[in-house]
Amino acid sequence: MLYFSKEGELINTESGNLYYKKAMQILDHWNFGKTEFEIKTSGSTGIPKTIQLKKKSIQASIEMTKTAFDLYDGHLFFCCLNIENIAGLMMLLRSQQLKGELMLVEPSSNPFEKLGNLDYLFSDNRGRNIFAFVPLQLQKLLENEKYVQILKTAKTILVGGAAINTKLRAKIAELYLPVYETYGMTETISHIAIKNIRLEEDSFKTLEGVEIKVNDGGCLMIKSPTTDFEWITTNDIVEIIDDKTFKLFGRFDNIINSGGVKIQLEEIERRIEENFKIESRYFCFGIPDEKLGQKLVLIVESKEKPISKEQLSTILSKFEVPKEIYFVEKFSETSSSKVDKRKTIDEILNS
Repeated sequence: MLYFSKEGELINTESGNLYYKKAMQILDHWNFGKTEFEIKTSGSTGIPKTIQLKKKSIQASIEMTKTAFDLYDGHLFFCCLNIENIAGLMMLLRSQQLKGELMLVEPSSNPFEKLGNLDYLFSDNRGRNIFAFVPLQLQKLLENEKYVQILKTAKTILVGGAAINTKLRAKIAELYLPVYETYGMTETISHIAIKNIRLEEDSFKTLEGVEIKVNDGGCLMIKSPTTDFEWITTNDIVEIIDDKTFKLFGRFDNIINSGGVKIQLEEIERRIEENFKIESRYFCFGIPDEKLGQKLVLIVESKEKPISKEQLSTILSKFEVPKEIYFVEKFSETSSSKVDKRKTIDEILNS
């Protein structure tokens, strides 16, 4: 674990750890004048690419976050996301730009395990702790009452990288945790919109300075200080509620054409979630098929078989029922802890 106090005190529990050395190098670059930072996109839906981010654009993102969550000097930023991807990098740099404290642990499904006897720092900073997780991490932490008590010290908990499922939403609301689902991407330098899960909001609200619209295909377009005030087009299908609010339905590239029937993969996943209690992670995908062009399949991360095509046929039309269900022990993941759908599918098809 790596800890920086606002007074400049450094605690490094693994001085030889290459991950922590990389973090310190990034912090040195930030504090001593580097003007551009290289970062990789997540690669969850395609081939990862490397882009250059300007320091002034990163600072604009930090200021937008500061305004949205009323941040000020002295907050403790807990980073357990990969610092080579945008979400982890931004947690590092927010701590520096906002003159806060930083606690860094290597990414894992249970990031509080590595705190050792330093968890008292969260109690000392109650109401000033800023956490950021992917949904899988938060779900794991909520299974342990000790960790729940740490989460209750938070001012803000950011959750992104994947959708928050119904069960997790209900638990957040029950505990009244200050959790915000985030919307953003590497190209927008982290989140440009948020959704308050504690208040059970169902739409994203943009941060200050962000403009939105849709293109002819119904995909979201974004202009903000973090994009140098240029419009960028996403692959996300949305409904614009007003100039600051939108609902997200899924990705344009997650629509498959199976035998002439267009199927939105996220819609099938949503209906499965609403009707069945599958504890494991799962996702739908379209794979090549000689007869249909693409066929719908369901992939479940489980040794057991918690769902069948017969059960799915009770809630889905015959065109929407997956042609195959694959059960795998462990999904492949990207460096940012997202499910690597393409790699998982390739491993299944090539096994």
